[in-house]
Amino acid sequence: PLDAPSSTSIVTQQDIRLSGITKIPELLRRLAGVDIMEVNNSQTEVSLRGFNQRLSNKVLVLIDGRSVYVDLLGATFWQTLPIGVEDIDRIEVVRGPGSALYGADAANGVINIITKAPGEGTSGINVGYGDHNQTHGSLWATGKRDDFAWRASAGYDYLPKWSRDVPPGRADLTTFNGASSTDASTARINISGTRRIGRDITVGVGGGLMEGNVDILGIGPLNNVDLTNTQVSDVVAFLDSKHIQVRAFYNRFRTNFGLESNSIGQSLLPGSADNNVLDGEAQYVGQFETGKGIDHDLHVGLSYRLKQVSWTYLDESRTENHEAFFVHDEVKIKKIFALVGDYRLDYDPYLARPIMSPRGAILIHPTQKSTIRASVATAFRTPTFLESYLSLPVQLPVAGAALDSRGVRTDDPNFKVQPERVFSAELGYLTQDSDIFTFDSAFFFTQTNDFIRLATNRPVSLGDAASGSANLNQETGLYPVFAGGFENSCSLYNTYGAELGARVAPVEGLDVYTNYTFNYVNQDDSNCTAAQKSAAVEDSRTSVNKLNAGVQVRTDPGIDGSIDFHYISPQTWDEQVESVAQQKIVDEAFHLDAYYLLNARVGYRFLKNQAEVSAVAFNLTGYEHREHPFGQTIGRRVMGFFTYKF
Repeated sequence: PLDAPSSTSIVTQQDIRLSGITKIPELLRRLAGVDIMEVNNSQTEVSLRGFNQRLSNKVLVLIDGRSVYVDLLGATFWQTLPIGVEDIDRIEVVRGPGSALYGADAANGVINIITKAPGEGTSGINVGYGDHNQTHGSLWATGKRDDFAWRASAGYDYLPKWSRDVPPGRADLTTFNGASSTDASTARINISGTRRIGRDITVGVGGGLMEGNVDILGIGPLNNVDLTNTQVSDVVAFLDSKHIQVRAFYNRFRTNFGLESNSIGQSLLPGSADNNVLDGEAQYVGQFETGKGIDHDLHVGLSYRLKQVSWTYLDESRTENHEAFFVHDEVKIKKIFALVGDYRLDYDPYLARPIMSPRGAILIHPTQKSTIRASVATAFRTPTFLESYLSLPVQLPVAGAALDSRGVRTDDPNFKVQPERVFSAELGYLTQDSDIFTFDSAFFFTQTNDFIRLATNRPVSLGDAASGSANLNQETGLYPVFAGGFENSCSLYNTYGAELGARVAPVEGLDVYTNYTFNYVNQDDSNCTAAQKSAAVEDSRTSVNKLNAGVQVRTDPGIDGSIDFHYISPQTWDEQVESVAQQKIVDEAFHLDAYYLLNARVGYRFLKNQAEVSAVAFNLTGYEHREHPFGQTIGRRVMGFFTYKF
C-alpha cells in the first residue's frame, strides 16, 4: 500500500480466521470504500466507490491474477468460485479506476484474491453447521519435496434462503425447480503445483471445478432465477522469471436456468448458457537506473482474450477476440519521491476500435513508512454480451404481448451501446510509522458518463409490423408491442468521496479498527432531452455514509474473539418493473432504509493450537433488513465450527 498508485486495502489471514465468515465477499464488508449488497444467501454483489447493482460488472475480481467474472454478464458469481476461505492467504483491494493495467472490467477497481502458495502452511479440515441446516466443509492438504510443491483442497456449502420467495401453497404459480428453501448447494475442488527451475524460474499449473445449484436475482423485471446443473471449471499455467512473466488460463461456465416462478400461463424462460474463455498474457519486467538514485520498475506486456458464448437468449452464438498492449513504469527518486505512469490500449471487436486508458500518479514519502499520493486515472467498461447481443421476449402483464429486448436493433441496424467512461482524481495519505497505529485516508472525485442501463421502452410501430420485425414469436406465442434492450444513459454521474480508516494494536493480541466512507453521487441530467428527463428517476445506488468498526482479541490460553459492526445509510434505486396499470415495463424509484449488522465470533484453540472450536453469529441482533429493494429479508444466522490442522 505504501508504494501503490491507488488506494489499497488488505484483508489478512488473521482477519479471515477471526471473523469466522465463510462467504468470500462478506470478508470485504469491513473495508472502506467497498459496497456490499447481499441479495440472497448465495448472491452477494460487490462494487467499489458506488454503482453497485444486481449482477455487478464494474469491478475486476481475480484469483492469483486469473479473472473469474462471467463474460456473458460481466458479473462475478462468488458462490461458484472453486476455492474456500481456508485457501486464501490475503485479499488485496485496489479502489479506483484500474483499466490502465487491467483493462475494461476494472472500471471501479480490482479485487485480487491471493491463495496460499503450494507447499506453505499446514493441511487441515474445517466443518461447520448452523440453523436452517446451513453447512460448510473444507479439506485441504499441502506438501513440498525438493523443488516441487503442491496444494489440493475440496469443499461443500449448503446455503438456505433467508426468506422464501415462493410461499408453499401458491396455486397461481408455476415453478422451475420446485418451491425450494435452498439458495445454493455447491461442491468444489482445486489443485495447484509449482516447480522451481534453477535460481530465478518458477513454473506452475493448476485447475479447479465447482458443481451445484445457485439462485440469483436477475436484472430488470427478471427477478429470481434458478441456475441448475451449474459447472464452473478452469485450467491455469504460468512461468515467472526475473525478466519474463507468462500466464495463460481457460475458464468455462455452463448452466441451465429458468425463472424460479411465474404466474400460470406465463413462461419461466428456461434456457442454457455455455461461456468459454481462453486468456493469455506475457510481459517483460526490468529494473534499471537512469541516474544516481533514479530507479525504474518497468513492465511492458501484451494480452489476448478469446471469448465464446452460446446462450439461449442471445441472437446467435458469439465469438470475440480481444487484444491489448500495456506499459507501466514507476520511477523512484532517492526513495522519497516516485512518479508512476501507466498506459493501456485495448482493441474491442464489438466496437471495432481501440480504447486508451492512461493513468498517472505522484508519490511522496515524508518518512520511510508514510505516503502522500496524488493520482489521475481513466477507465472504461465495454458492453457485455448481454448488453450487446441480447434477444429476449419478456412477457408483459397483458395477454399475448411482449417487450422484445434486443441488442441488435431492427429499427436501427447501426446502433451500438458505447463503453462506460470513468475519470477520477484522488489525493491520499497513509502512515504506518507507528507499530501500534495505522491511518489511511483518500479524497476523490469520479465522473462517470455513458452509463449502460436498460433502455426506455420504445413502442413497436405499424412500420415494424409491415417490415416483418414485429411478427408473432413462434417459440413464445407472443407479439412484440414494445422494444427494449440496453442504452447509454444521458445522465452524467459526479461522485464526491472520502475514505478514512485507522487500526490500533495497543497491546499484543488486541486489534481495533474503524473506517468511514462518504460517497455522494450527483446525477446531472442537463444533457438529457425533455422526454428523457420526464422518464428519469433518482438513482444513487449507494449510501452516502458507511461506518465499519471492530475488535479482534487473541489470548495465550487459546480464547479468541471478534466483533464487527457495520452501518449503511439509506439508498435509492432505479429499477424496471412491470406496470399492470400502464400495461408495460417502467422505471420506478425504490427507497431502501438504513440498516446495521453486528457479527461476532468466539473460539477456543487447544491441542497446541492444532484444533479449534468456535461459534459464529451473522447479524447477531437479528435486525431484519434488505440490502436491495427486491432482495430477501436478512435475519440472524448462527453456526458452530470445528477446525483441525496437521
